[in-house]
Formats: sequence, C-alpha cells, structure tokens
Amino acid sequence: MKFSVLTAEGKSFSDDIDYIVIHNEDGEMAILKDHIPIIVQIKSGYLKCVTNSHLKFAIIEQGILEFKDNECAILALDAEIGDTLDSTRTSFEKMKKDKLELAKKENIDLSKQERELKENIQKSKAGQL
Repeated sequence: MKFSVLTAEGKSFSDDIDYIVIHNEDGEMAILKDHIPIIVQIKSGYLKCVTNSHLKFAIIEQGILEFKDNECAILALDAEIGDTLDSTRTSFEKMKKDKLELAKKENIDLSKQERELKENIQKSKAGQL
C-alpha cells in the first residue's frame, strides 16, 4: 500500500509499505492492506511503518490520517521520519527546539521594529496638526 506524509511546511515523504501501526493518545491501531476506509486524528503520537521486516518510524504532531483504496495519507502540522523510534524522537525534538528559537528571534526582531516605528512616528510628528 502507498504511504505518504505532508506537513504544513511542505515537507513530504512517500513509500510503499506492507502495514502501519498507529500509536496515539487513544491507544494503538494497525492498518493492513485492504482495510476499510478510515480517518484518524493524531494529536501527538507515532507511526510504525513495516515493509518486508524493515521499519520506519514517523513522529506526528497535530495530524489527520486517511486510509482509502490502499493509500494512507497523513496531513500534519509537524512530522519527522526515521529508521528508529529513538533517533526519530531526537530529530523531532531538535526540529521543535529550532523552530522555537527561530520564533523567539522573530519576536525579538518584531519588537525592535515596532519600537523603531513608534520612535520614527514621534520624530516626524505624524498625525499632529
């Protein structure tokens, strides 16, 4: 069956797999070939994708999994895919930390720009007659 992941940032991954096991806040569920169509919400969890005894893991945050016609598609806010669960978790945590640092930097830059704009408006005496 086909497996694909697409994130809000445009990262994507696709592969052919034999079956998938979903681990999320509701428990654990497996989807095999020819499973009935299903939609599953994944607030946070991970997937284990199995192909000929080879494993791939995907850490998912805020996602929707849809299975239909032997195609498993996941749309997620954030996702990371790797060969072992531990390495995938480590990569996911690093990605989240990097995003947080970038957001903090952007917020600091925005605050500085707001202060400069306010100062320039006061200097130009805009709005005063």
